[in-house]
Amino acid sequence: MMADSMLPVYARALLKTLPVGPRTGPELPDHAIDRSIPLESVAYAGFAHVVGYGLSDIVHPGYLHILGFPLSMQLLADPEVPLPMMGMVHIHNRVDMHSQARLGEVVDFHLELAGPFEHTKGTTIEVRLEAKVDGRPVMDEVSTYLAKGRKLSGAKPKAQVPHLEFTAPQPSALWRLDPIIGQRYAKVSGDYNPIHLNGLAAKGFGFPRQIAHGMYSASRAFSAMDPRLESYRWDVSFAKPILLPGTVGYALTEGRRHEAAQSAVFDLKNGKPHVLSQVAHLD
Repeated sequence: MMADSMLPVYARALLKTLPVGPRTGPELPDHAIDRSIPLESVAYAGFAHVVGYGLSDIVHPGYLHILGFPLSMQLLADPEVPLPMMGMVHIHNRVDMHSQARLGEVVDFHLELAGPFEHTKGTTIEVRLEAKVDGRPVMDEVSTYLAKGRKLSGAKPKAQVPHLEFTAPQPSALWRLDPIIGQRYAKVSGDYNPIHLNGLAAKGFGFPRQIAHGMYSASRAFSAMDPRLESYRWDVSFAKPILLPGTVGYALTEGRRHEAAQSAVFDLKNGKPHVLSQVAHLD
């Protein structure tokens, strides 16, 4: 996945932040994207190495997310979307894995937007992704993005993911994250959002330093959990961003590795969570 594949998308997103051009209404455009993408071993190996996942022909669900990511950004950057893509915060991700995807297969993706929805801190939009192989359901994903402080008259009510009480456990691992991790994950994911790559750009969006990609941290936590389940639900809640460089703690908070379990990536100094993950059996 090449860097220039996302540059036109970010250019359109930046243009939307300028006070020029027609204003959009409160409704989302009724657009969808369908794309078939092969699961190629060399590209996948680069991703698996960055997120610490053992190589096999079974594909990490985080990789399916990043294959759909440029398509989801195309949808969000549409001029008719009433909220700006730049500055949106990825706050939650839900993946239902119905079956395993394997290297060598071709995945048929379908993506569309849902919302906008009311949120106590602003307004959210969902990117809904379906992935199939030869008509076989593989993955359904809902990625929730928050536009902080933005309210839309047409936003629909929706129950929010409950805020769980969190008490930091003893870490089972320490992750030392250097700024280069932003470049490494961008290279394998195509996510070249400048807040992950440049300190000045991050400051422009209110962060003191560049921050780690949320899906990098989530995918690395999934690698550490390494569930060996045929089907499962993987829920991720993103809390406090990880500033780079930094050292964070990781621990299983419930269950056991390779099984249904919960984990946390958290701040070692104040105990606040960065990423909370749960893998559960899919009903």
